[in-house]
Amino acid sequence: MKKIANLTFCLLLLTISLQAQKLEIIDTPDGKHGLKFDNGIILIPARYDDFHMFQENMAAVKLNNQWGFVDIRNGLEVIPLKYEDVGDFNEGLAVVALNGKWGFVDKTGKELIVPKYDQAGDITGGAARVILNGKWGYVDTMGKEIVQPKYEHADNFSEGMGTVQLNGKWGFVDKTGKEIVAPKYDNASKFRDGLMRVLANGKHVFLDKSGKEVFVSKYAAAEDFVDGFARVSENGKYGFLDKTGKELTALKYDFADDFSEGLTVVGLGGKYGFIDKTGQEVIPLQFDSVYPIDENAQLKHYGFYDGMIKVWQNGRGFYIDKTGKEVK
Repeated sequence: MKKIANLTFCLLLLTISLQAQKLEIIDTPDGKHGLKFDNGIILIPARYDDFHMFQENMAAVKLNNQWGFVDIRNGLEVIPLKYEDVGDFNEGLAVVALNGKWGFVDKTGKELIVPKYDQAGDITGGAARVILNGKWGYVDTMGKEIVQPKYEHADNFSEGMGTVQLNGKWGFVDKTGKEIVAPKYDNASKFRDGLMRVLANGKHVFLDKSGKEVFVSKYAAAEDFVDGFARVSENGKYGFLDKTGKELTALKYDFADDFSEGLTVVGLGGKYGFIDKTGQEVIPLQFDSVYPIDENAQLKHYGFYDGMIKVWQNGRGFYIDKTGKEVK
């Protein structure tokens, strides 16, 4: 019990250190690299040709064109450098390549799946996509092939379901490999907020996880559900539907984004404000513009983050809270 308690305490200290310390890359005169905290604690010894930033306390390292893994908690090579390529650890497993084939290892270095696939993705949502002879399937975190490669395409699991394509049509499978909906739709997204959006004969249809068609949108364009609502548009005007297909607002806005922290930004006539989940304009459309959550992101989203959003009005930018009051 004492050893377990000591290990738990050490892991807690490491977590606190990772939050408190800055990371520095170590470069040696002979071209080797490593990683340390700015206080000098070594995470990755500076003897490698290349390395990945760590995930789940494991860092991929490369030496003499071979990859393995270092445990940053002690700097030790826990997975031998023998692989041609590797991914990062995700949900306890990492994808690795050997002799041109891909498989998976756990954090002890055990090959739960001996490299045999032509391609393999990271574990996401409890499963990973794999390709063999041009066909797609899935494996789970225990190394079990839950869906034999047979599909033309497969998306990452989302909310326990994977979207798959066969003969040009789309359906979805669960984590046991069961086809909940055999491929029959013209297109499909992923499950978000409990519903999946599919395209059938030009119409946007929303399915639940049993495969039941919950409702069909009458609008030309529709997005996935986020925070209980789906954004829809037609003829350049935007509105929202709830999970029964009922309109939250009429399609009257020139701009709208997904809900974030209970509110969403809307624009009309060059002015921007915010509506709540009842459709009420709780912050009037008075701002000249709003700033994205992450200004450097390639795909920008606009909404509240940590209770604030930056807006532009009367020639200056400033933050407001969810009541519309300026945050000083």
